[in-house]
Amino acid sequence: MLGKLIKNEFKAVNRLMIPLHLGLIAITIIGRFYLQLTVFNNPARSIVLSQNVWYNVLNVLLVFFYVIALIAAAMITYIYLSILRFRKNLFTDEGYLMHTLPVKASAHIWSKLIVCFIWETVDAILVILSVFGLFINGEMLRVLPKGLTVMFESFPDAFGVPAGLGIPLFLLLLLIDAVSGILTIYMCIAIGHSFNSHKILASVGVYVGVSMITSIISMIFSAVTGVFVYGNSTLIATVSDSTTTAAVFWLPWIFSTLLSLITGIAAYLLANYFMTRRLNLE
Repeated sequence: MLGKLIKNEFKAVNRLMIPLHLGLIAITIIGRFYLQLTVFNNPARSIVLSQNVWYNVLNVLLVFFYVIALIAAAMITYIYLSILRFRKNLFTDEGYLMHTLPVKASAHIWSKLIVCFIWETVDAILVILSVFGLFINGEMLRVLPKGLTVMFESFPDAFGVPAGLGIPLFLLLLLIDAVSGILTIYMCIAIGHSFNSHKILASVGVYVGVSMITSIISMIFSAVTGVFVYGNSTLIATVSDSTTTAAVFWLPWIFSTLLSLITGIAAYLLANYFMTRRLNLE
């Protein structure tokens, strides 16, 4: 039954997600053609054009529009999948039908989580590829291997661990933190909609409370270790003189991973409990 829920969820969200990201791809292609014709193919002509005020204004507007498009694609994907879709499908009029299906609340949570995570991952990849595809040129491609080599070689000096170990661990942390963040939102919505009134306000209040608790825990960790973390996933901001380079990586990584795991598991259990025992669709 979980497979059917995932399939139906994809059908529902793809109506927005596919056109949204096709639009992002189209904007990237158009922008690439513009840069190819005005800058990359004829650098000398681009220098002459740069002295034209209207050409500069046009470039600023195009860059502004492109940045807004990137932000809009990312924000719409996140807000729609993490918040609006979950709430609308399970806690509004649609919820009366969804909760009559012969499946547990956990199946609804997993189906929403899997689809949300896949589409958010696709969105992040497309945004990165969009920026890369828009601005990359032959010169950048020539210096890219050398730059990556220097970055990988300097990784141990900065973090105390090889890049081959540190980067996969950091990506793993991002994955855990992303799942934990989605589940936290689900939990807040489930708790907020157990109230008889002001359900949205209650959901926001729960989210603020959870954010304050995790921030306080992070502050205590920073005060004790001298290593500062931003949220659950950023590795370091600064470090005390007594902290070794390796500890700068391992201390925040272990702390952030444990915090994300505990938060995610607690959020899942609470969301499942409130959807099973405290469901209030009135």
